[in-house]
Amino acid sequence: MRRGVIGAWRKLPALAQDAVLAVLATLVTLGFPLLTVPAGRTPLWAALVCGVCAPLAVRRRLPLTAALASGTVVVLGRLLEQPEVGAWVTVAAFASAAYHRERARWLPAAAAAGWLVALALVYGEAVAEPSGLVVSVAAGLAPVALGHILRLRHDEVRQAELVRRARERARIAREVHDVVGHHLSAIRLQAVGARRGTPDDARRALEVIAEISGTALGETRRLLGLLRDEEYAGADLGALADRLSRQGLRVRLVGDALRGEVPSQVRYAVYRIVQESLTNVMRHAGVPRAVVRVRRGPGVVEAVVEDDGRATPGGPAVPEGGGLRGMRERAELLGGTLTAGPREPRGWRVTARIPLPGAGRPGGSRGGEREGTGP
Repeated sequence: MRRGVIGAWRKLPALAQDAVLAVLATLVTLGFPLLTVPAGRTPLWAALVCGVCAPLAVRRRLPLTAALASGTVVVLGRLLEQPEVGAWVTVAAFASAAYHRERARWLPAAAAAGWLVALALVYGEAVAEPSGLVVSVAAGLAPVALGHILRLRHDEVRQAELVRRARERARIAREVHDVVGHHLSAIRLQAVGARRGTPDDARRALEVIAEISGTALGETRRLLGLLRDEEYAGADLGALADRLSRQGLRVRLVGDALRGEVPSQVRYAVYRIVQESLTNVMRHAGVPRAVVRVRRGPGVVEAVVEDDGRATPGGPAVPEGGGLRGMRERAELLGGTLTAGPREPRGWRVTARIPLPGAGRPGGSRGGEREGTGP
């Protein structure tokens, strides 16, 4: 029942919610005095109460105007020597204005202070007891300060949500680039080779393309699982080396394959960085082989991918593309670093260093050496 009422309330347009709020404030301000002290409650008083509460209907569309209109009616009621017409409603309207006003947020506080001083002058408090005026103004401004605080908190939460969404979009972009881009690049290379080769070459290329597309489908499914529940499955560097070797890039894997006690998110990040680096070797280096060195040292995992391609130290600067930027973001999200550039005497080197939670084993683990099995 309670959830149904709350759900129905949230479905109402903002203007309708404010109109209901204005009606409720009117009923409370009229009803309580009539039930307790009905003497002196005239139709003029009832009309003034309605005038104080009615501006609440536009408190979000015209926040400061609504508060000033309500406060003006309160002062008018006092000038006409009517009983209290609902000053608490005006205070609440100023607090709402402090929350909803987008620009010049100091204005609601200034307007509320001016209204409180005017009300005190009408009551004669400013002349009879100046210190009481200060106390009453401070007390009246407290709800306005609360409105400001709530708005600041709301803005902080909204900004945090925007940052979270931006990071999630960047994360999805990295995953899609690494998974889909890697396999599409491999399929394209095989298709180009088949077009230029013999019929036997074309048949072998089609077999490799079928294998790549099947692997791509499986990794896409794992990607969807990763985006849903943070499962880092399938990050096997050995299988990656074997698969790429069958596609024409002979990969030699040296060191630790990270099958031991390494956090899954670190293992997954290393896998994607190595995968993207090897994809870039296939696309840009123009060489049939690459070396992957993975070392688990004291508190850190280091992965190095090297080739003997066309890049040379001192050559033209290579612009940073989306793949390199994505690799760097992966490393930095885990507190690590990534460098990439030409190496001596020629070729390209990518080095990623990612810290491990807690202390690592002194000296690290070198592991063994293996080479992907080619066709």
